[in-house]
Amino acid sequence: MPIQATREPSAADKQALKELFYQMPFLQRGQPLLAEMMWVLARRPNPGQHEKILQNYCYNIFDVFMRTSLKGFPSLAETVQVLDQAGLASAKTIAEIKTCLRIHWKNLGRLFGLASRCFRYGELEAEASLERDTPGHSTPERDDELFKVVAGQQWLDENRSQLAGKSFNTVAVEKLNQRIGPQFPKVMEAELMFQKLAYEWGPMAMQEFNEGMAEGLTILLDKDGELAGESGRSGIYFFLLVVWPEIKAMLESNPKKTLTDLHEWMQPFMRVGVTAYIEIETLRDVCAPPSQNGIGISLRPLKSRRSKSSA
Repeated sequence: MPIQATREPSAADKQALKELFYQMPFLQRGQPLLAEMMWVLARRPNPGQHEKILQNYCYNIFDVFMRTSLKGFPSLAETVQVLDQAGLASAKTIAEIKTCLRIHWKNLGRLFGLASRCFRYGELEAEASLERDTPGHSTPERDDELFKVVAGQQWLDENRSQLAGKSFNTVAVEKLNQRIGPQFPKVMEAELMFQKLAYEWGPMAMQEFNEGMAEGLTILLDKDGELAGESGRSGIYFFLLVVWPEIKAMLESNPKKTLTDLHEWMQPFMRVGVTAYIEIETLRDVCAPPSQNGIGISLRPLKSRRSKSSA
């Protein structure tokens, strides 16, 4: 009989979630995920020299995102191609530049539109988004717990004096904008430069660049600041990415863990709500090989059920 999805999380379930991030805080888990996702976004350059630092299933999830949420994200190679580096350095007219440079103007516009949307989210929308995602009144105890889960106890101890009087959400938005804010003037300057270049390049370049800008505004985030183009399984994919250290241990265990073991391990997190409740058969479909539209978590098959004894 399956565990009911409506069961309220127990104190043990909530403690299991805390312990997960006490062992490795969210930001530490996310660093290799972000680095490898950027490599995939760049269309996996120099694959022979690139050392994969995650389990294969993570890259299969990245590929799913490239077909869904990030399907309109162009690579630099698809956007700007230098045909003659030496000629470009000495070019003085648009006619000369055109012989040395190939520009996909719509792709270029998409990149600037996407960047503008992300800057707007960080500056004007992030705090309200966090308020939705972290319901409940801010208290010193609650905020300390969130800092510990996201950044770790050591970070909390080292920065406690700077956090006095600030809520978790306020600090999170400050850190986000400290990271992306300095890039905003540079991107805006580059956008104006390419707007001027498109103007000189020709009417079609202007049209395609601005069409791309409009498309880029909705490539990654929708009007509510949510990821655009998500698949029905996005929530479970995000969870399986975040818990890559634990799944890595399961894949390397001897004997290797089963899908039943994974499903049972996930149940406290389902009840807490950090991932949707799914039946074990659905998890089997999610973890199936990519040839079967799964992400390829190669655990042992489901434990066989005992056959009923004959009467």
